[in-house]
Order: sequence, then structure tokens, then C-alpha cells
Amino acid sequence: MKIDIFFKKILFLATFCLFFAAVPTKAQVITVLDGQPYTEDFEGNGFSQWTVDSTNGGHWSAFAGGQTTVCAFSAQSIGDEARLISPVLDMSNVSEATLAFAYAMMGLYDADILEVCYRSSASDSWHALDTFSFSDYSTYYESTFNLPNLSSTYQISFLGRFMGGFMIFIDDIEVASSLSCSRPINLEASDITESSALLNWSTTGNEVNWTLELNGVDTTVANQPCLIRGLTPNTTYSFKVKANCGDGDESQWSLSIDFTTLCDVIIVTDNNPYMDDFESSEEFVCWHNEILSGIDSWVVDPGYLYPNNSAFFIWLGGQARLSSAPMDISSVTDPILAFRHKQPQGVMDVDEMAVWYRSSTEEDWQLLRNYVLPTDDWETENITLPNPSDRYQIAFVGIGHDAEGVYVDDVKVGARSVVGIEERPAITAMASPNPTTGRVRVETSMTDGTVIVLDMCGRQVATSMLVDGHADIDMSGCAQGMYLARISGTSGTATIKVVKE
Repeated sequence: MKIDIFFKKILFLATFCLFFAAVPTKAQVITVLDGQPYTEDFEGNGFSQWTVDSTNGGHWSAFAGGQTTVCAFSAQSIGDEARLISPVLDMSNVSEATLAFAYAMMGLYDADILEVCYRSSASDSWHALDTFSFSDYSTYYESTFNLPNLSSTYQISFLGRFMGGFMIFIDDIEVASSLSCSRPINLEASDITESSALLNWSTTGNEVNWTLELNGVDTTVANQPCLIRGLTPNTTYSFKVKANCGDGDESQWSLSIDFTTLCDVIIVTDNNPYMDDFESSEEFVCWHNEILSGIDSWVVDPGYLYPNNSAFFIWLGGQARLSSAPMDISSVTDPILAFRHKQPQGVMDVDEMAVWYRSSTEEDWQLLRNYVLPTDDWETENITLPNPSDRYQIAFVGIGHDAEGVYVDDVKVGARSVVGIEERPAITAMASPNPTTGRVRVETSMTDGTVIVLDMCGRQVATSMLVDGHADIDMSGCAQGMYLARISGTSGTATIKVVKE
């Protein structure tokens, strides 16, 4: 499921790190009835109804973004934990009930632990419903559970345990009678074209129909998945849904997700090639990013790691495909694909890239070429495009091996006689020792400039001047973790990762 706008701002190299914590106050008992669920989205004073047991060093706090507020777990030392506890819920008037909530977990290499629990009274022990432990920078998830042993003094809790990750987020909690009309969860948009999308969600089986809201316009649908036609090319749509169970019984609205339709067919001729250097936006324009496995994703890197924007495949493991809009290349003489790419060598391995094509959006993808060797400098590729058509697509698939990622830039499709790529000298940089326990030396092909060390929230923690292509930096006062060393000079910029042990 695609993340909403808030999670987009925090799940990759989070730069907004301001927390505020509400002061919990004693809340009254909240009664859950058929058709009257308990919901909490932590907007306003919602956090004040919850209590936090942080005796083991962790913290749960309200985390305010530009669009919404969630509840977030953070800690400093391995093993620190804290429990987020709901107000007391009177469940004695319902025979069956469910818990639904949204969550996300962030980390670079290690994953924290989230344990979901319940208890029937304040004197009861906490009973685990499930435990989650993963690190994902590109999606958030929803889960639902049947709640056992209902009582008039019921509580749920979320236990966070720090194991070296970054943050855990909880939002949009619903405790509802199973006889109520349940909120749809796990929304998904698939088979996206320039004018249609297949919309799907999880159901409980007692729905009569659903009300679907697409960019503020409501439509009643009787079946799901639901194929929506007549959409506008290259347009972002916000989609949410609620269930109708008859006799006026409606669910809460689901969480919303965003999806973007493909661009309309791009006309390519001998004198009008298609070109994209990813400089026009910090989001992909006329490209579709699809996670195939794991957690990796393609993003537009706005010069963080190399000068100028490029398409960057995150290195954390898994596969993702970046596919172009359909192109009409049927009239192009000797069509080729040209691009530049970089796949730096990691400590033990290198991330891979494969280039694919298909002659229409209905066909299977066909492999053009694999790239499995490290390329520390930009390399230029020219590939003949077979079976040209009027709805042609190309795709770059990144395959992660926990190395240094894959970079693609200056993509061109057109006639061989017209399409060409000018080689650019690469800026090289390295840090040693890396990992480091204190001092680190940065060496670069630039002779002068500055080195600024940033933590993963974008805060500057150290700086030094380059002298004859190197700089010595003292990181002995920095906490353990990953940092970015940004080297800037008259010939450009470069960024490398530094790990402090």
C-alpha cells in the first residue's frame, strides 16, 4: 500500500524531527456498542486519553507533521522499551469485537519490536496478540485482530522495544463490535494505466455495498475490486472507502491512499527524442515505481548523494521496478535507449540492475540487459530497442544486496543518429576507517572545499576544510549510527556514508 503524504515526508532520510508530548490526564471509561466504535487518530487532544509506561527508558509521544499527527516510539539504548496504554474501554455490551490500526517501522539495518497486547482489567497481565519486527522505508501497514475475553474494564496497549532501529509509528486505531460495519483496511491501487486503475480493499463479508471517494467525489460500488475508468493521465488521485451494511449502518472512512495515473502516450520521432534527466522535480514525472519484493524503492535523489538529480534505488534489500510511460516509437529509425548509471561497490557486494522492455502495457516484460558488476564512476549505455510499437515501455529494475544502491540518469529514447550522452567526470570520495570509533579521514578527487557531517535527521554534527584533497574529522563525540558526509567544492558535490561504532 502506498504511504500517505505524512509518511512520505518521514520514511526516507527523515529531516523533520520535532516531537511534542501531551500530558496524560485521567480519562473516563469509554463504552463500545454495536455501531459505536472507539476511534483514535491522535489529532487534537487524543493523546491525553492514553498513558505511557516508560519505566525501561523508551518514550511514546505525539509526532506532529505538516498534514497529520501520529503516535511515535523512540529510544536511545538497546533494550529500552515503553508501553502505550489505551483508556479503559467498556466492552461488556458487545459479544465480539475487533482492533484495527495503522503502523510503520523505520530502521536502517536493525529492526525494533512492536508488541500488540490486551488485558481485561488493571490487575490482569498483558496478553500479546502479535509481535512485529521489520524495517520499511516505503510503506505503512494496517492490521486487524479479534479481541478475546471482553470485559467492562478492557484495555489495549502497544509495547515498543528499541533494538537499533529508528522509530515506530501508530495511528488510526479503531475498536469496534464485530456486528458493526467495520472500516475497510488494506487499500490498494493496481493495474494503473493513463486512464484507469483497479481499486481493492479488505472486507469482512457483511457489507451490502461501499462508498468510494476519489478526489472528493463519492461513488457507490457493489463489488470489489473495482475498475475505475475515465481518469486523467498523469494525475494524482486520493482514494478512500467506507462500508455500507444496510439499514443505515455505515463504517468509518478508511485511511486514504494516493496513486498517480500514467502519462499519456509520448510521441517519439527521429527529430523529437524522449529525454529525462530527473531535474524537473523531486518526484518522478511520467514514471511508475513498483516494489516487487522486500522494502526497496526508487526515489528521485535531489543531489544528496551525487550532484544533480538522478533516479536512485535504495540499497536495503529487495527489488523495485521503475517503468516509463507508454511511448510511440513506431516511426523511429533504428531506435535505441541511452542512459548513464552507477552501481558503487559495497563492503561485501554490489546492488544489481536489469533493463526491461515491453511492446504494450498488456504484454509481459522482456529482459534487455543485466548489470551485475560494480561501477564506481558513471558509465554510459546504448541499447537497441527490439520490436518497436506505438505503446512501448522501458523499465529499470533494482535488485538490492545491502550495498550502495543503483543510480540512473539522463535517460533518452530515440533514433541512434540523434540520441547521445555527453560523459561527465565523476567526483570520487571515500572515508577511512569506516566504520570508525572516533577520527575519520575523508579523501576525495576535489582539491579544496568543505566536508559537513550530518546525522540522519539532517543536523550538522561536524565540519572540516579540505586540504590537498583530504579532511580529518573527529566523530568521537557522536552517537553510534549512520551519518552522511557531504563534500562540497568548486567542481561539485558528493556525499558518502560514514558509520560510527
